[in-house]
Amino acid sequence: MVRYYDDFLADREWLAEGLNWAVVQPASAEATVDGVIKRLRARRVEPGDNRPGELADLAQIGPNVVVFQDDGCALGQPEVLRWLSDGVRVHTVDWTINGNGGVTYAVYGKVLAWMDMNDPDRRRGDDPAAFDDDLDDVRAAQGTGYVKAAVMAFVERRTGVRLPAEWMSDEGADPQAGPWVTVRLGSFPPEPRPPSNFGHYEPDLDARLRAAPEPVRRAALALAVRAVTTRFSFSDDNLARQVVEAVEQGLTVDEETRSRIIRLTAHGAEDRAGTDAVHALYAAVAGAAVVDAVGAARYPLVDEWPAVRRELYRLVRQAG
Repeated sequence: MVRYYDDFLADREWLAEGLNWAVVQPASAEATVDGVIKRLRARRVEPGDNRPGELADLAQIGPNVVVFQDDGCALGQPEVLRWLSDGVRVHTVDWTINGNGGVTYAVYGKVLAWMDMNDPDRRRGDDPAAFDDDLDDVRAAQGTGYVKAAVMAFVERRTGVRLPAEWMSDEGADPQAGPWVTVRLGSFPPEPRPPSNFGHYEPDLDARLRAAPEPVRRAALALAVRAVTTRFSFSDDNLARQVVEAVEQGLTVDEETRSRIIRLTAHGAEDRAGTDAVHALYAAVAGAAVVDAVGAARYPLVDEWPAVRRELYRLVRQAG
């Protein structure tokens, strides 16, 4: 199954720049092209229709509907999924040109699970464990060139629906080869959401830190950065200590120093955690919002995070 999608993508190299594929399946309501068009507040594209808006291609496959975008990102947005999954089950897979992406599962207006395609243990939603039994191929593909193919295979494994290669041309969905209907998506008011990923995982702590005085936020960042430098050793430990001192004193570092930080190597854990540790140091001095920089430290501190979290709460509670 992974090989199928690897071949699928190899024949369409332009999809490396971005893809959004959804499988809509019946639950309390049927999954039909017309029903999906209505849920997406979309309209069919007629010849000569050049109005603005994201395009998508829909096709019926048995009792299911597939939605395909090779230039767009709407299908995985929470405000879209809330309506698209009304009465049906929806799996989406998406990625962008920078290599980020993920898989989402929504049903009855709720996002049950979202998974980072580059780290299957990085998940969120009402029921992230919903993916637990289907992750073998995704885990096996980590660190290889098969990640995109593996997450597409993951969606097929969970839905039983294949994206037919024979329905695609060199330019995308081919209405001469498959029963595609092209639509222009409608607009949706954005869902309320936290200002960063840290707020998804730690909404209360995120809100308290953002409301805390600046000295408290700086102390929180210093605590988090010290925890990272305690957990990991770096290719230049003096530079890592310089980051800690800069954060503690509220100082900035020059561009040359920042470029040296990003080239650091962290030791003491698997590659992904080491990369996250270097990113946490860089975020602390690169001008990111203080709370977002605290959030960056959460990723490398998997085992240490509960203790760090308690100390961060202690700081915000002392501030009142």
